[in-house]
Amino acid sequence: MTEHITEPKFGASLKWQSVNVTVQVVLQLVFIAALARLIPTDAFGIMAIALVVVGFIEIFAQVGIGPALIQYPEVTRDHKKTAFVFSLGLGIIFFIGTFFAAPAIASFYDQPVLVEVLRWIALSFIISGASVVPRSMLIKEMRFKSLFFCSSTALVIANLILGLTLAVNGWGIWAYVAALLTQNILLGIGYWIAAPSPVGVWMNKPALREMVGYGGRSTLFNMINYAAGKVDTMVVGAQTSNWTDIGLYDRSSYLMGLPVTVLGKLGDSVLFSGMSMMQKELDRLRTTVLAAVHALALLVLPLTVLLIARAEEVTVLILGEDFLYATPIVTILFTCVALRSFIKIGDATMRATDHLKIGAFIKLAFLIAVGVGSWWAMEADNVQNVAWAVTIATAFQALAIGAWMVLVMKIKGMNLLHKLVPGIILSGVVYLAAYIIQHNINNNLLSSASVPEIKHAIVISSHILLSALITLPLVLAHPEIIDGGSPELRRNIFGKLKTGTLHARLTR
Repeated sequence: MTEHITEPKFGASLKWQSVNVTVQVVLQLVFIAALARLIPTDAFGIMAIALVVVGFIEIFAQVGIGPALIQYPEVTRDHKKTAFVFSLGLGIIFFIGTFFAAPAIASFYDQPVLVEVLRWIALSFIISGASVVPRSMLIKEMRFKSLFFCSSTALVIANLILGLTLAVNGWGIWAYVAALLTQNILLGIGYWIAAPSPVGVWMNKPALREMVGYGGRSTLFNMINYAAGKVDTMVVGAQTSNWTDIGLYDRSSYLMGLPVTVLGKLGDSVLFSGMSMMQKELDRLRTTVLAAVHALALLVLPLTVLLIARAEEVTVLILGEDFLYATPIVTILFTCVALRSFIKIGDATMRATDHLKIGAFIKLAFLIAVGVGSWWAMEADNVQNVAWAVTIATAFQALAIGAWMVLVMKIKGMNLLHKLVPGIILSGVVYLAAYIIQHNINNNLLSSASVPEIKHAIVISSHILLSALITLPLVLAHPEIIDGGSPELRRNIFGKLKTGTLHARLTR
């Protein structure tokens, strides 16, 4: 039996995946915020290295089988059975390999505890391998409501209940490890309940060749992409024996990655899945890309300015005062939020249209730039310059993605730039609000707060509220400024308002 899905359900999919991602990020934030106050800072440094190593190996442990199932237009039972056997087998092989390689990795980083941490986390290879097929089919079929219930249940039980209970009882880094493994197990169980798939004991060679063809290119792309995103942390870990510094840098990178993770999950699932269905309809695909860029500009450019302006408040609010010294690093890395979000749209488009070779080349150039820049910075033991190296390399990568969209996808450059204008205008509003707050806020009143987190929450909330108050009359006076050249999008959004003066003005 062949499964053939022709029409992407963007509306319902975006709604449920947005809810899914938002809930995931909130639950993770609560977990990390609490954990940062319960376990030592150096534990985050150790886990940072362990997760980078395991995450890199996991790319090979799946060989792009999941993306191949999503991208391939006609999936049969033979594809599913073959994918299950192949992925599970690779998961077992890579678990065994990591188990025996753990002492050498720990020796390289001169951290003995890494041996057991790596061995336990490596069990994720088997868990992920066993659940590749149901998870991929849920994404392919755009069943994001089911994915939401799977992920939220796993996060609450594994992180908030088990992980924090263990941390409170002094388990330290092992609370983090236990939460991670339990989360993966519960996710796997949830995927199988939501999307039962055929289980085989043999592989169909033609089906395997079809999947491994695209999967191999996807693996190369993902490998370079993952390495490029983690090479800075690896270099910092290799160049210093101060695990507190590694922990500070890793958590700084984590804060920068939070908004990108939200958009990345939407891009990797909703956009990739939907674009895969329309990969041969280039006009529709170009329209979808431009709409995604427009939405990104409206949301992420102002958010980036807000995060840069409020870097200290965000750092202390989420991670606590022990991470206050990471503020300069966080400020620099927050510049990457908008750039990486735009890159995520390009990544989804390249994967959906199988332009993975050029994508891999762009990622490789970024990897080399970040690796060389980070190594140079750490030669002078300057972690802040590592952040600058990442930011500059990210800017060039975004330019390369934009050039690919114009030259290969044939998207008009002016149309692309036009979609960014609304976000640039709203970013100016957020910057103006930051200036007003900086020169008018009552610091003496705020400093009297007994809990630092309350003070920082007040500042962030004030900034958001003031930005909204400035934006509202601006949009009412000139609603076309948020169009990005697409007045029909504004009319569709505000058309849901009740008829009246406000409705008429915003939909004119």
